[in-house]
Amino acid sequence: MLKTRFVLTIAWIVLLMAVSASQSSATQNSKSTRKIKANDGTLLAVECMGTGPTLLIVHGGTGDHRRWVPLFPLLAPHFTVCAMDRRGHGESEAGTDYSLKKEFEDVAAVVNALPGSVFVLGHSLGGVCALEAAFLTKKIAKLILYEPPLQDLDHTAVADTMERLIETGHREEALIMFLQKIVMVSPTEIAAMKAQPLWPARVAGIDIQIREIRELSRYRFDAERMRKLKIPTLLLTGSQTSSPQLKQAIRSLQDSLPQNTLYVFEGQEHNAMDHVLGQFAEVVAKFLLNKNKMSP
Repeated sequence: MLKTRFVLTIAWIVLLMAVSASQSSATQNSKSTRKIKANDGTLLAVECMGTGPTLLIVHGGTGDHRRWVPLFPLLAPHFTVCAMDRRGHGESEAGTDYSLKKEFEDVAAVVNALPGSVFVLGHSLGGVCALEAAFLTKKIAKLILYEPPLQDLDHTAVADTMERLIETGHREEALIMFLQKIVMVSPTEIAAMKAQPLWPARVAGIDIQIREIRELSRYRFDAERMRKLKIPTLLLTGSQTSSPQLKQAIRSLQDSLPQNTLYVFEGQEHNAMDHVLGQFAEVVAKFLLNKNKMSP
């Protein structure tokens, strides 16, 4: 009798563990979307997946949060990974009276709406927004910045040409001009981007890029101000990135941020997360969770 009860007890424990594991797996694999209100009332879309400490991802100039969804399954076992649509992108509202300051405030508002301390990863223009948001909220525990255009040139003339192309129905040409003249990615990289399912969405949303280019041309990097930011920061760059401005931005952050680490993706340009997903996720997780020293 006792033996039977013991066997039943063990079986019950095993069943509970299996159910718990199944529920945990379901939580990791299920995605949820919510809208967060910015300071000016603009609604910002955020999609989350996984369990654990929160990681917020801020996308770059073109496209939206969907660019980062392929990384979700790799990060979800370690983090509650969330990717936001910046204002005017994806499911987020465009808002009125656009300014970069509002973009910085948007990231801070999303961070403040998420539970606990938050890790923030920003790519390209999203990196500028993530960096500046760190001055607006105390909830950011660590930063990851992938080639933010902090030392950019005045590209308003390019924006004017792009605007004329859009007005005459040449939207794809405007997007390609942005990638060639401003981001300075290679023809090979542009071809890879064109082959992605999200390329049509990038083309359709190129209008919003005009206001961002013009605003970014007014941004001024302040090294002395950056020296006051004590947040541990991982700087990411590609060994094949050709833009002198993006390279200079990384060097400036290395020289000014008190707690920074550099990781170089060998053989990659501005979009390593599209090509070496496993490596990218591993680098991010190791830095945020303090697992083993990374080798650049």
